[in-house]
Amino acid sequence: MRTGPKARLRVARRSRGMPRLPVFGAAIVLLVAACGGGAPTSPSTPAGASLPATPGATAAGEIVIGGVGPLSQPGDVAIGTEMKWAMEQAIADINAKGGVLGRQLRLAFNDTQNQPDVCASVAQKLVDENVAAVVGEAHSGCGLAQIPAYSAAGMPVVFSETYNDKITGGDPEDPNLPANPPTIFRIAPTSTYYSSFIGDWLINGLKATKLVHIVDNSDYGNGEKAAVQAALAGSGIELVQVAIDEGQPDYGAIVSRLKTENPDADAVFFDNASTATGWTLQQNAIDAGLVDTAACIGGPGATDFKGYWAAVPGGVGCAFQQVGLTSSQFNDLAKSLDDRANAALGHGARNYGFEAYDSVLLVADAIQRAGSTDHQAIVTALETTSMVGAQGEYKFAYNSTNAVPSDKPSWLWHQWPEPPIQLLEYTEKDQTLADAITLWPASLQTTAGTAWVAVPR
Repeated sequence: MRTGPKARLRVARRSRGMPRLPVFGAAIVLLVAACGGGAPTSPSTPAGASLPATPGATAAGEIVIGGVGPLSQPGDVAIGTEMKWAMEQAIADINAKGGVLGRQLRLAFNDTQNQPDVCASVAQKLVDENVAAVVGEAHSGCGLAQIPAYSAAGMPVVFSETYNDKITGGDPEDPNLPANPPTIFRIAPTSTYYSSFIGDWLINGLKATKLVHIVDNSDYGNGEKAAVQAALAGSGIELVQVAIDEGQPDYGAIVSRLKTENPDADAVFFDNASTATGWTLQQNAIDAGLVDTAACIGGPGATDFKGYWAAVPGGVGCAFQQVGLTSSQFNDLAKSLDDRANAALGHGARNYGFEAYDSVLLVADAIQRAGSTDHQAIVTALETTSMVGAQGEYKFAYNSTNAVPSDKPSWLWHQWPEPPIQLLEYTEKDQTLADAITLWPASLQTTAGTAWVAVPR
């Protein structure tokens, strides 16, 4: 994967069948796939419960996996709630077929609130409780705050929905975030990967000349600003970037000013970590006429089409990134989880639900192959992962035995290298996700050669 300014990132292609897997990886996947729908909710460990010295063990012999994510504000509660639910489904699926190493799994989920001090405290709590491994998290800043405690303790972690490059790439200006964190893995796209995909479309699909890029005042927003700058460098596209505070009830004044100052913008990218903030901002911009003639690009939250149309009733003609697969691309495991989500949550499983589910499977698969809950043994097993989950086949190509080459980005360390991403568009009001057309990559376009459909406002 090139790192130059016009680097183009290929969307991972997934076949509907299951590739050959090593015996333990296949065992975990087939075990879960056979469970079907209707799995019971798994038990969870009470907050603060003390655990024996053996990693991840309880007095009852269960293996405890720590889960992290926001269940209260200022965190994105909707994301955290679905992540917790998906983790519980994975735990229950595995337990229904006998568990791992003949032992049942238990989830110890903790609310991180997207507050750095709480995030750091939760990480230390899970370290003190000596869980077998940790999975989850929705916010990059919160993930970054957790890493020092996990790294110091040698705790295996699979972050499922944190985009900032520094999660696996480190930060040379922060001694608490060294490059190549030995126990930290990630399956979400990185900010650079995510933004370079949009950059590729802006340059080669839309052929834009001026982009207005609106981000949050947050670690996510800072990472996205830098990533978009890099993606568009040398392209000739004029870039205007504005950072806003999350959680405001109205952004009308900001978007009206942007319309006045940028009448020649032909693309506006609403790139916000909070789905609610992004939707408020997007509808305000539509009302102000900011995207009357410009391409409108929102966030992946639009895959929740019911919520999207309720919050952004004027959102016809807006594109959005689908992180993960569309329903027509689901394997049997994804179909099962999606059916359960529709029944339990009132909507299909979202990308962060699939990611949270798969993060549990990855840890369970690693424990099974390691034959132990020893932290280092789990890390070693994670590095040799070859497992099909709900989102596709997982591997961590760059690890302690295969260093990231000097001409590759440092964030490829312990990173699922090509999470699937597509750019979709709702071209009629009240369309479902299944009705949305695919704009990018070119190989998956609904109509060949059509990278954008302008809808009159």
